[in-house]
Amino acid sequence: MDPVPGEVVQDSAAASPGSVSRAPQIAPLLSTSTPVFLARHGETESNRLRRYAGYSPEPLTELGRAQMSALAAQLGLVGIHEVWTSEVARACESAELIARVLGIPVRTDARLNELRMGPWEGLTEQDVADRFPEAHALWCTLPDRVVLEGRETLDVLATRVTEAVSEAARQSRPVLLLTHVAPFRVAVLSALGLPLRLYKRLHVSNAECVYVDQARRDARHLGEDRSLRPRLELSLAGPESSVA
Repeated sequence: MDPVPGEVVQDSAAASPGSVSRAPQIAPLLSTSTPVFLARHGETESNRLRRYAGYSPEPLTELGRAQMSALAAQLGLVGIHEVWTSEVARACESAELIARVLGIPVRTDARLNELRMGPWEGLTEQDVADRFPEAHALWCTLPDRVVLEGRETLDVLATRVTEAVSEAARQSRPVLLLTHVAPFRVAVLSALGLPLRLYKRLHVSNAECVYVDQARRDARHLGEDRSLRPRLELSLAGPESSVA
């Protein structure tokens, strides 16, 4: 889903080429499982408009393609063996751009598809707030409790996404999972063993990448040696609402 209601949207330029200067580090996460790299697709027009793109076939913007090229350059240092991607067009395009640079294969995996938003798909955040005020208010405070006909719950999403992460962790060499903001968030929270109600506390920019180690229950941004756990755990004691 692109974007997420109630959250602060970061400037797309934050993920533009050259925004990360340090080489990726993976040594702190090495354990009995293979580190799994998880990335969000590049920018689309819906991201700019704060619209729920859902399963639409829209392509990446020029900036989105540049973001993927920059990410590919970073990932070239960590030995990615294969890209598994969502079936949705913007993720497939992102995966193909990275795979072309790295010279590695791509396979589609429906478990990485975006959250099914049902009646919210294609709407802007303001549209959702106007047409579904009660559900929208719950989504901004306790997102794991939202239940609407035709819409996946976060629990259902987490089940399918973590299955893909677990399979990738059993591979002999690192795999990149190319997905969307909702699968990205639930995958990180599940890997850390944190509740899905913290969903809105994890901000995810276009082309953002983390690597997760399920065995150690750890997750870190590409190029950083600090775990995401401490910051997210602090939010457990904070106010539930993600709306300022």
